[in-house]
Amino acid sequence: MIKQTKVIEQLKKAGIRATPQRIAILQFLCRDVDLHPTVEGVYKTLKKKFPSLSPATVYTNLQTLKTAGIIQELSIRRDRMSYDPIPEPHHHFYCEQCGRIFNIHISCPVAQRGNFKGNKVNEVQAYFYGICSSCS
Repeated sequence: MIKQTKVIEQLKKAGIRATPQRIAILQFLCRDVDLHPTVEGVYKTLKKKFPSLSPATVYTNLQTLKTAGIIQELSIRRDRMSYDPIPEPHHHFYCEQCGRIFNIHISCPVAQRGNFKGNKVNEVQAYFYGICSSCS
């Protein structure tokens, strides 16, 4: 698990107040970088430690972390957002059978060139859909 002091330092560096809920949310996300939980997943896990926590509070804090560039929001599930503690651009694989999401670190020639047919490319995100090796 990522140490609380490192999380607090990361939040302060981004200019965000280090509330107990934000610390817990970021620690939870960083515990397993391949977890990519939804708001509901974060809420269900942290509700035990923070009985007064609401899904709205989780959502608001995730949006704050996203806006600060600490995490990224993924629309890979199509029906609800998932959250990734790795803010740097990378691709993802979604298993259509078990629902797990995996990080994929491959180079993208379009991103490396920085342009596509005369258009400036700032970021490339790709989602791969299929069946993971555990399910096949």
